[in-house]
Amino acid sequence: MNVTREEIIDFALRYISKDEITDFPEEGDLFCFLERRLPDNKVLKDNEGWNFAGYAICKGYAYDYESKPKGKWLWFYFTSLNTFPPTQQTFKLQPPHIAKGIFQDSQRSGEIKIIKIPKYFLDIDSNGPLKKEKIDIPEIPGNDNIIQFPPQNKHKE
Repeated sequence: MNVTREEIIDFALRYISKDEITDFPEEGDLFCFLERRLPDNKVLKDNEGWNFAGYAICKGYAYDYESKPKGKWLWFYFTSLNTFPPTQQTFKLQPPHIAKGIFQDSQRSGEIKIIKIPKYFLDIDSNGPLKKEKIDIPEIPGNDNIIQFPPQNKHKE
């Protein structure tokens, strides 16, 4: 993909402040989707009504060359991990929505939030593969108190 993080931030800063920019996913990052429905007669709080909607891996961003000016709309490519096999998907988003990590669906009936999962949650101990340790179970005297069920008679008459 050909749009860098710095370019997305530069385009987004035309419309939002630097304080609103989140740590949005870049190529290769794992992230999750949260979604919520927007009721007609109620304003939701920032943390109200969100539901988990799945994981995905960011494949990168590309310019939508049909939109003017350049950078007004970007293609967000990702691999959804909600299905097997994983599927390639695309959203057409504006840079402020990518930088803020939140946008509304096309009908404006719901919101979708993109949350990057920090790499420190994904780090695996670099000491090599996990080693299985043998656990010694001491022999317990009088271990004949195990319940045994009688065999079932499969031929009932």
